[in-house]
Amino acid sequence: MASPDLILTTSTCDDVTLPINPFVSNRYHFGMLLGVADLDTDQGYHRGKAWLHTAWLHGDGTVWGLQAELRTGTNELAVLPGLAIDERGRELYVADTLCVDLGLWYDANRPEDLVVTDDGNGGVIFELQLTLCAQRCLDRPVPAIAESCEGASGDTAYSRAVEQGLPVLRKRPDPTTRPFYPRVHQLLGLAEATDPLVTQALADIAAADPADRLATSQQKLAAMLAADAIDRRPAAGPGDWFPEPEPGCVVLADLKVHLAPEGTGWRVVEDGADPTVVDNLVRRAVAPTGLLQDLLVPPSGEAARVSGRLAEPGLQLEDSRLSGKTLTLEFSGAVKPATVRPAAFTVTALRPSGWEDVEVTGVQASGSTVQVELGATVRVRPIRVIVEGAGARPVLGADDQLLNGGHDAALMINGA
Repeated sequence: MASPDLILTTSTCDDVTLPINPFVSNRYHFGMLLGVADLDTDQGYHRGKAWLHTAWLHGDGTVWGLQAELRTGTNELAVLPGLAIDERGRELYVADTLCVDLGLWYDANRPEDLVVTDDGNGGVIFELQLTLCAQRCLDRPVPAIAESCEGASGDTAYSRAVEQGLPVLRKRPDPTTRPFYPRVHQLLGLAEATDPLVTQALADIAAADPADRLATSQQKLAAMLAADAIDRRPAAGPGDWFPEPEPGCVVLADLKVHLAPEGTGWRVVEDGADPTVVDNLVRRAVAPTGLLQDLLVPPSGEAARVSGRLAEPGLQLEDSRLSGKTLTLEFSGAVKPATVRPAAFTVTALRPSGWEDVEVTGVQASGSTVQVELGATVRVRPIRVIVEGAGARPVLGADDQLLNGGHDAALMINGA
């Protein structure tokens, strides 16, 4: 083994626990007698702090390496060296390539509820998930005092605990979606917006003036983050410190295994119409902070456009006039008449009871001017006007450029 501290024996890796308590530390003073309990407290405090921070603020996943692959002609599934973080914030290190014979595993360790399909030729097909789990092993036996009282006798105790990652095969579970900050995902368009808080936040962002949109977006993101954080809690209950219960393993790969009978055992089918497949890309990976910094850099001008300091490319809504029931809108260029329709224009007026819709009865485009006919004269202010630039039927410029860069255009009429 590459690590001189690693001695793998089944008896030294069973039920090995490490001290952990992120909220209790020693308070040293001159003349203080130190014993094993004090040293355990010191180690447990720092270890617990690190794992607590990593588990809650960074999450789990692979960091580097740990590719799973079939070894041609050997029946072996190999896991290459690498590093991962499990669901309880622990670092899982694999120093050397680890292998398992899939045929021997099937005979000796397959779970009773594993769904196995007959391939029609005496072989079997089944689906597995390869995970990496935390394992602690004892090492470096040294002479020790077995008892601390009168008549103490010599004995041997292990002086090292070695932390490592142990590959474990299990039945592939049914697909599930982890509820990880769901409102934030919905707000950013990574999931369908179904939460009422999110739908209201999206409406508020869309209704904000372009100059205020970035600040509104930041405010709503902070609110969704706060709501999701309130809902987070340890899955094992308030008595646990970490997000997920033991064993907290990390997924490395999904496997579809095809075994064919060979002699008294099995052979891994590696080719043909239905070969054994290893999918490494189902795993989660932990993104380093440097990568996240790079991803936060917007394309040239994008930050200014979002903040309203730089106009979106293409056709822009620039000005408006309201006379009686006729609302005149001025654009930065010629408008394509075929895209100008009443449904593309939304007009609302703020009355004492709140915002009310104003009926749009007709529209007419001429060059860069669009006249919108309202169903009634509106005397209250302010009036909000939104022109559809997103969606399936946006208003386009004469050159087929999208209005407002593909976003709805909006303005507020406050005066007469």
